[in-house]
Amino acid sequence: MHACSFAASPILLTFRRALPAVALALAAQATLAADYPTRPVEIMVPWAVGGGSDAVARAFADAATRHVGQSFVIVNRPGASGSIGHKEGASARPDGYKLTLVTPEISLAYLQGIGKTQWQDFSYVARINADPIALVVKSDSPWTTLEQFLDHARAHPGKATISNSGVGATYHLAAIAVENKTGLSFNNIPYIGAGPAVVGLLGGQVDATFATTGEVGVHVKGGKLRMLAVMADKRLKDFDQVPTFRERHIDVLLGTWRALAAPKATPPDIMATLKRLVDKVNQDSGYRDFFARQYLGLVNEDGDKFRLALEHEHAFYTDIVSRLPLGK
Repeated sequence: MHACSFAASPILLTFRRALPAVALALAAQATLAADYPTRPVEIMVPWAVGGGSDAVARAFADAATRHVGQSFVIVNRPGASGSIGHKEGASARPDGYKLTLVTPEISLAYLQGIGKTQWQDFSYVARINADPIALVVKSDSPWTTLEQFLDHARAHPGKATISNSGVGATYHLAAIAVENKTGLSFNNIPYIGAGPAVVGLLGGQVDATFATTGEVGVHVKGGKLRMLAVMADKRLKDFDQVPTFRERHIDVLLGTWRALAAPKATPPDIMATLKRLVDKVNQDSGYRDFFARQYLGLVNEDGDKFRLALEHEHAFYTDIVSRLPLGK
């Protein structure tokens, strides 16, 4: 009988040598996650300074900085209906140091071929805001009711100018939805974000705008703007004199939201840390007071639950985009 000896294969030796390196890498990753964050964190905002998304992000960043001891810094990347900022955020290194304030345009822009980034390209920490859309005019305009403004649009087809936050964005979709329900035709004027769109209205460049209370609430309360109707299922607590579109027999329910997200491959430990941070921020009195003062809807919906809502919303927008003339 002969003794048999087996030499380890080159592949097996390579695997054995790789094990310590893999273990070290995993250990290092765990250490980084445990210490996170150890340096400033960027929050990518796909919209211009001055809009509701910018306000939500800055309020969160200020509160997070107070609770963590590291700076949370806002980076605005407006353009292409949010797709520029969404793309940069989704393609960032998944280490928790570049987050994104995702908005509904993550689906709308993709469905219209404006951008290639999809809602599935992110891991969601939480939805932190949600607001219905309202139609607003200047307080010194001749229109004091929704019916008066729509009568004006009916008498001047394609002439009534309405600003929005960008072609194919949620506020543009709101105008088209009203056109579709009423048979009217507006002159929809795109801006680079809701903030500039509201500035255009304040400056008399347009007749009206579609925006949320987060962009126009202070101006309405201050007497500069007049809210004609809101796309909600019931009247808003802070604007209870303003009717809903449904009350005026225009069946449109539309709003916007903002969610904090990270690149898809972000480690679970970092995502868990971020979720705990959102919980802390949501209890911060300064943060809550800011939302109340700016008429922003305060939400804290866990990212996993919100992801299911996103899937349903994407299907809804797929149907809407296929039926509405979003190229206008």
